[in-house]
Amino acid sequence: MKLIDLVTQEFFAIVEHLTGKAKTQGDQMMVSSKTFYALLDKNLYIKRNEKLAIYKKLNLIICNANGFTSVIYDKETKKSKRTIIINIGAYKLLKAIYEANIND
Repeated sequence: MKLIDLVTQEFFAIVEHLTGKAKTQGDQMMVSSKTFYALLDKNLYIKRNEKLAIYKKLNLIICNANGFTSVIYDKETKKSKRTIIINIGAYKLLKAIYEANIND
């Protein structure tokens, strides 16, 4: 199996697992970094930071320039939290491309 298949299939599985559980706003899904990292660490075919770097370069996650998280202020707890923001639009596009059958 190719690395691109492993990375995309794992990302699809993570997003599908989080759908309905994570907070969404528009085309973004917000997930605590702790939760996202735990899901990434279930399959260790490459290191977590390598996966995150791929997701960042493919625009599948939205983050600050220096890392893989964004700092989001939680109005309820009045605290800032390191959060992974999943780009749902990029996820849907990649999933549609990945699943497209070019022979039809």
